[in-house]
Amino acid sequence: MDFGFSLRGSGSGPSVEAEKEDSIRTRLARIREDIERTCIKIGRDPNSVTVVGITKTRTAEEIQPALDAGLDDLGENYIQEARQKAIALPGARWHMVGNLQRNKVNLAVDLFECIHSLNSAGLIHKLDDRCQARNRKLRGLLQVKLGGEKTKKGLDPAQVLNLLDELKDKPPQLMRLVGLMTIPPPVDDPEENRPHFQRLRELLEEIAARNYPFWMGSELSMGMSDDYLVAVEEGATMVRLGRVIFGERA
Repeated sequence: MDFGFSLRGSGSGPSVEAEKEDSIRTRLARIREDIERTCIKIGRDPNSVTVVGITKTRTAEEIQPALDAGLDDLGENYIQEARQKAIALPGARWHMVGNLQRNKVNLAVDLFECIHSLNSAGLIHKLDDRCQARNRKLRGLLQVKLGGEKTKKGLDPAQVLNLLDELKDKPPQLMRLVGLMTIPPPVDDPEENRPHFQRLRELLEEIAARNYPFWMGSELSMGMSDDYLVAVEEGATMVRLGRVIFGERA
């Protein structure tokens, strides 16, 4: 049976790798068009939304076509995976989107541009100490738990405010707190997550009204492959996309 492509070196058609690269380029173009259309509909600047490509379990060879197509920001769940991929894929901006263990703080400061999963004053201070030792600024987001899932990491909204109150006595210097992140529960209809996205935006506004001198928050990291356009409608400035860019995992 002829599938219209051949393996590399056969000389009879586009390679499997070329087919994959074309698919990723096409998917990214469609994502950008959808974000632009959504932003225009609600009066937002499309450039205010950053696409973070989630590369968990993906190889450097799978990721490279996305970089070639103009994707600059990549998100990883695990330090070791990020470390290996950062060597193979120089030039990308790396985001830590998984739970960060305190014994991995030094590596995290050296590797990442942004940590999406801050959940304690102790972790923030440990990161800040390393940032000061390295004379390096790092951006971070507080992870907020909104879906009522007991197994999920993060802080509920009241705990977020308590944490910020706690930080007033010893505010971070180079660990810049720039916003909030949430991972809502999986749903069949993306609209079911709209209330969670609305609540995160409201919490960001509530924090801004408190005028914490160390708070630099304007970022909302929310929305994934199934619900990112709803998140954009509710103010997302970062969307974390894996499957819709790279396809289904093997």
